[in-house]
Amino acid sequence: MAGYLKRWLLMLLGLLAGAVGLNYWVDPYGLYRSRAAGDWKPHATTQGDLVKPYLVLRHPPRTLILGNSRAEVGFDPEDPAWPEAARPVFNLALPGTGTRVARRLFEHVLAAQPPQALVLGVDYMDFLVEPAARGSDPRMTRRLLLEAVHPASVRWRQKVHDAAATLASLDALMHSLDTLRVAGRPGVADLTAAGFNPMRDYREIARREGYYNLFRQRDIENIRAYQRRPRNLYTRGTGSSPAFDDLNAILDAARAHAIPVQVVIYPYHAHLLEILRLTGHWELFEDWKREMTHRVASHGRGQAVLWDFSGYHVYAREAVPAAGDRKHVMRWYWEAGHFKSELGHLLLTRLHGGGTDAFGRVVTPENIETHLQSIRAEAEVYRRDRPRVIAELASLRR
Repeated sequence: MAGYLKRWLLMLLGLLAGAVGLNYWVDPYGLYRSRAAGDWKPHATTQGDLVKPYLVLRHPPRTLILGNSRAEVGFDPEDPAWPEAARPVFNLALPGTGTRVARRLFEHVLAAQPPQALVLGVDYMDFLVEPAARGSDPRMTRRLLLEAVHPASVRWRQKVHDAAATLASLDALMHSLDTLRVAGRPGVADLTAAGFNPMRDYREIARREGYYNLFRQRDIENIRAYQRRPRNLYTRGTGSSPAFDDLNAILDAARAHAIPVQVVIYPYHAHLLEILRLTGHWELFEDWKREMTHRVASHGRGQAVLWDFSGYHVYAREAVPAAGDRKHVMRWYWEAGHFKSELGHLLLTRLHGGGTDAFGRVVTPENIETHLQSIRAEAEVYRRDRPRVIAELASLRR
């Protein structure tokens, strides 16, 4: 009996060793081996909170990108708009996250090797809070270099858990086999070694379904989301909130390390701007910009600049193809909330002194009111010229 159990144990150990070896060789999350050209990692796109904190330590950047999914898919670290002095660039933006995660990720990088520049994408929705809101750290921060938040022992245990999950788990084995299965196929998702999501899978979805369907689905989601969100920027009894406190902390830490910061309000498509108006958020959206201007000026103290790309510029007014049109390819947007890296290229060009003044503007306490008035005037022209679009969006409200 003992011999029988021993043989089974040896066989199981052999299978486990084989699985670990396969997972290491395939490396489905891009954590362990160097990447070759065309070596795509489809399952890394859904594991960014696990993968990116480790990758950024292996590839210390001169320029760091922080933000949510809009930044992850819009700002390519390999874009030619980055000057040589800014390279290498790492995209540490994480989908579905807000200011607290951005703050902790920045502190994580500072604890290892401070970057020389920071591009911080900020999203209006991330600053909408309940009056009694409190900030809290998500579980993923346990894998970060944050001894002021978690003891080193917590991170050590998390690293062991992550190693087991990415090398010795059944999920990792299935992801390895799937990575081999889809190798070389078009339309496969990927997360590059520099943290960028090129949206190859979305390109294929757009080809099959058409951009009208992508926009309509996301417009419905955005309307419902903004109808549910609180119309409040501050915690009760204060002039701040956890989100603004996190922004302050990022700007203060950057200033302490002499790191210049470019804070970017994303270039939302006009559909999303109209959704803000239709759901009663427009005035608060403007108040948020005023507060952002104040925070960047007071905490950046010349070290930080606020860029607003959220107007009704020619790119935001890009026409959405008609229903049933699967041939027309939109140039600048995937849908109303997520812009393509092609538009990201123009945005990055503006950040580095090029491009046209018609796209993006540095906003200060001195020009904020004039800037907001200019956008209102552009919005009136858009509504006058696109009555059918406005009617369609309005019809999506419950």
